[in-house]
Amino acid sequence: MARVTLRNLCKTFTDQQTKKDVVAVNNLNLEIQDGEFLVLVGPSGCGKTTALRMVAGLEEVTSGEILIGDRVVNDVPPRDRNIAMVFQNYALYPHMSVYENMAFGLKLRMLPNLMWQLSHPAEAKKIKEEIDQRVREAAETMAIPHLLDRKPKQLSGGQRQRVALGRAIVREPQVFLMDEPLSNLDAKLRVQTRAELIKLHRRLGVTTIYVTHDQIEAMTMGQRIAVMKDGVLQQCDTPLKLFNEPVNMFVAGFLGSPPMNFIHDAVVAKNGSGPYIDAGEFQIPLPAAKAAVLSDYVGKQVVFGIRPTDIHDKSMVPNNVEHGAEVRMTVDVIEPLGSDATLFLNSGRQTLVAEVPADTRAREGAPLDVVIDADAAHVFDKDTEKTIL
Repeated sequence: MARVTLRNLCKTFTDQQTKKDVVAVNNLNLEIQDGEFLVLVGPSGCGKTTALRMVAGLEEVTSGEILIGDRVVNDVPPRDRNIAMVFQNYALYPHMSVYENMAFGLKLRMLPNLMWQLSHPAEAKKIKEEIDQRVREAAETMAIPHLLDRKPKQLSGGQRQRVALGRAIVREPQVFLMDEPLSNLDAKLRVQTRAELIKLHRRLGVTTIYVTHDQIEAMTMGQRIAVMKDGVLQQCDTPLKLFNEPVNMFVAGFLGSPPMNFIHDAVVAKNGSGPYIDAGEFQIPLPAAKAAVLSDYVGKQVVFGIRPTDIHDKSMVPNNVEHGAEVRMTVDVIEPLGSDATLFLNSGRQTLVAEVPADTRAREGAPLDVVIDADAAHVFDKDTEKTIL
């Protein structure tokens, strides 16, 4: 295993049509600890896959440094970086069996040319036995020993994914690089394979960098998550820290499903009790600690944010809600989700999404009194989109 360090990493492409430079990764600084599972997440085009490919050696670095352990690997060929990459499309050789696919990389690395094998039969036999042992152990780990004689076309999507992971495991690399490996699986299999990957990482303890655009995958799998936008790292922290303490509106809106509600034309007003949020159709008094932070914003427009899980049906408010703002809204749509229900609410100009228990009394087209948990409120600077509180 090894620590991976990215220092001021940049990648610039030249657009062939406009001949202008396009910055795919901009001054990325990250340190992935030995044995850590770090997730790079962001929308399509944010630079996460480009960053991963630079670590793998598949993309040339424009500037900056990549260290695996204490060694700078910018000019080291991919095969000599001691990494293993799992691709989105599996990248299995269709004419080879599962066994041959898993053993192929090891043979290239461990066995010299045919002439050497013929002149050193004892050493070649020993290496082949080691390769066979590692392939079969990896197949047991991935629960695919019964598939070793099959060709990829005879496998399901989940089985192909296991083969691709097994091929990476046999190399016993210092670092695993995974580029959206679950995106081609159906919903049920994704959940199952996600759990298997977490267990596999715990068992092997190999440093892993995992790329995905799916924030649910990121939240459930990553020990830390690095959120990227337009090639720039926005925030890197634990899942709960990112969810509860986002540094800006992008991170706040990207993580969470349904996403955070934003009221863009809110104003910080003040009365005898102190600053509060004026959203036009309704007002949200704030706890003293939060109100004090907004004292410099009185009279200014801000963006108010509240997560759907922090908007409650008044008839079923949890006991831990200490400071709630009661608002009457109209229920536009109800989406039942089994144990929960998603409500789409409006109060004239303002629309909010709430996530409430399934036995809510809400009815489509009818008014509903909801309570907004003011302790869970977020406020952002309207111009910079950075978090104020």
